[in-house]
Amino acid sequence: MWEIKGVPVRGIAAVFGGFLLQFTMGAFYSFGNISTYMTSYMRQHGSPDITDTDFVVVQSTWGMTQGVVMPLSGFLINAIGQKASMVSGSILFSAGCALTYITINKELWMVAATYGFVSAFGQNIALIPTLTTGMKWFPHRKGLAMGCVVGGFGGGSLVFNYIITAIINPDNINPAGSGVDEGYFTDPDLLSRVPGLLLILSGIYLGLGLLACLLITQPPEDWLTSFKDETTGNLDNEYVTPLEAFTRKEFYLLWVTRLSVVMLSNVISAFYKVFGQTFIRDDKFLSVVGSINSVFNCSGRLVFGLIMDKFAYKVSMSIEAVLLVILMSTFYLTSMIGVTDPVCEELIASATNLTTTTLATTTATSELCAEIPTSITTKAVYAVWVWAIYLTFPGTYSTQPAVTTQTFGHKYGGFIYAFLFSSDIINNLLVATLSSMIKEAYGWLGLFLIISVAGVVALIATLLFPYRPRPGPRPLKPRFQIPILAKLGLVEMVNSPEQEINYGFTPDKDSKNETSEKLSRKQLD
Repeated sequence: MWEIKGVPVRGIAAVFGGFLLQFTMGAFYSFGNISTYMTSYMRQHGSPDITDTDFVVVQSTWGMTQGVVMPLSGFLINAIGQKASMVSGSILFSAGCALTYITINKELWMVAATYGFVSAFGQNIALIPTLTTGMKWFPHRKGLAMGCVVGGFGGGSLVFNYIITAIINPDNINPAGSGVDEGYFTDPDLLSRVPGLLLILSGIYLGLGLLACLLITQPPEDWLTSFKDETTGNLDNEYVTPLEAFTRKEFYLLWVTRLSVVMLSNVISAFYKVFGQTFIRDDKFLSVVGSINSVFNCSGRLVFGLIMDKFAYKVSMSIEAVLLVILMSTFYLTSMIGVTDPVCEELIASATNLTTTTLATTTATSELCAEIPTSITTKAVYAVWVWAIYLTFPGTYSTQPAVTTQTFGHKYGGFIYAFLFSSDIINNLLVATLSSMIKEAYGWLGLFLIISVAGVVALIATLLFPYRPRPGPRPLKPRFQIPILAKLGLVEMVNSPEQEINYGFTPDKDSKNETSEKLSRKQLD
């Protein structure tokens, strides 16, 4: 095998291919940016009552689809193979975006079906092979390999946010400052570019996705046997089947951790720009913040993966959970630092106290204040908080695939990891149904404080997790010996003693007698 300084070239290509495919699918993290334009477009084209909080249903559909499809992706991958799964997933991901070119002129539920369901379906059948392949090539550097691969998912929006803003809003036009469309874009030229953008993005997704599929190849069958040591054991023979994993507490601790962190990340991804627009009057700046989010999203995965390799998953995830609680619970404070404008406050107070105040006077004063640039201090504090959050929460996405394989073994690690995504059904339902209710009842401060509790739950689950988890050797008498479950890939059937002596041949009665006679003769001799 061709190597560079002991590192297999095919392994490097597979990790880069995984990075590229995740990078393409990582356009998901540009949702917070593109959703503001899509919502504004639909308000001006047949759906005037749609709001930003209504549009979160698209993201929630994406997440719930992930929760349903990802656990089933293991069955599909076993049926059609890893390469076919990645190729078909790339095509569907692109098709979902292209179909939204049509549905964005229809109803919100149709947009949720194409941009949410179809794209998410494609994404989730394509991603698991990128995770398992990287860890197979580099089994002793799981955290680093996963950090590199899933870093692409975090880094995707770095490019796509710039593409979105450059195409739709190159002149940095701000949303309306007053009226029924306050906070939404109304410029006809800007909005006319939204459908075309969807077609451009779909073409980019398809090209990059298919290129990535060509680069990803599997290691030789005996590759893992050369990595046996006292710490990791026999990587080929120590593993847990999916159904056995469901009986171990580690699986449920990981499930709860993912539920909590993804719920938190969904809220910040959907609302960071909408929240920023309430006190920052610069759309291009907010788009730049969103683009740079990707740098931290990408690097955060690598950083926490390295921490896991150096210490343990328990250390890495505990640090992440503590930081998330602190950052999310204080995020609202960014809207209070450097925002107060004495001149603007005096104008509004004067206009309000005039006995001859009219609606036109008040509106004109509000529009005048809206033209005053936001202070640099406000922008800087807001940006630092958003970037810190985006540096922190992605650690889960690099460490959990690695620790799942470490805990349950390489053979079924990817299959078992996919079942953790079932938690996304619950967290996306909660975000879709409760986020707008909480915001309306308690405002932005209440929303951020309540969601920060999810970080506390993640910390508790992590503290209960073992420091050095391992699957252990296979049991002599495995449970759940049901043939239909074995066909689904959930368990393994144990061979009978005769089959262990001569696999594929079942001795009959005569051959058994013949064998026993030969043994008796040898003993007599």
